[in-house]
Amino acid sequence: MAVLLLLAAAAGYASQPKTLEDYQVILDRKPFGAPPAEGSVQQVIRVEESFAATMILSGIYEEEDGNFRAAIVDKKDNSYFSISVGHTNAERQIELLDVDYDNEEAALKKGDEVVVLRMGGAAASQVLTTAETETRMKEAAERRTSYAERRRQRALERAKPVEIPKPIYTGAELERHLQDYQMETIRQGLPPLPVQLTADRDAQLVAEGFLEPVDEDGYITEYVDDEEELYYDYDYDY
Repeated sequence: MAVLLLLAAAAGYASQPKTLEDYQVILDRKPFGAPPAEGSVQQVIRVEESFAATMILSGIYEEEDGNFRAAIVDKKDNSYFSISVGHTNAERQIELLDVDYDNEEAALKKGDEVVVLRMGGAAASQVLTTAETETRMKEAAERRTSYAERRRQRALERAKPVEIPKPIYTGAELERHLQDYQMETIRQGLPPLPVQLTADRDAQLVAEGFLEPVDEDGYITEYVDDEEELYYDYDYDY
């Protein structure tokens, strides 16, 4: 009799519908891990399906204030536009989140989509997930610090006074150097410098045969032919 009662009770329990509360003890143990946070699930789309499907990054420029600007060409209508980091193109509602000058990349955002364009065309670009966007923005902050340091170093270099090299020769030493250089130039048959030789140096070059002798007025006093010396004597009667 007791066995029959137990079987009847079990049959009655099994026939009752199960509710969520019956499984709550299992759910509380999270056998499949914690559920994703609200809003963390994002549908990943391809670049070809994004707002930047026809866009190409054509250039990255550093502005005078140290910020960066990205130049973009839209092949859809062959148009061109540019945006500075942290600004939005009002007409297209596209924001430039970040640029990586060294790797030639620019991160654009429109609505919930974030697309990284790379120099070379859309084929080399990608759509970022929320987690990837967060990681990139952290890296962008580090890059801005690096760029700021580079600008500071360049500013320091520009601020340095220009050092004019000191002349090797000055005064009498410079004059002697120019005289010696002029003599070597004449000896080598090169065009002479606009330097007037002293009388003794001029006489030395005459003695060496590199200069013709001249009188006080600068006229050559001797003409020597290859075979013999020619002398001319004219007597004019008036």
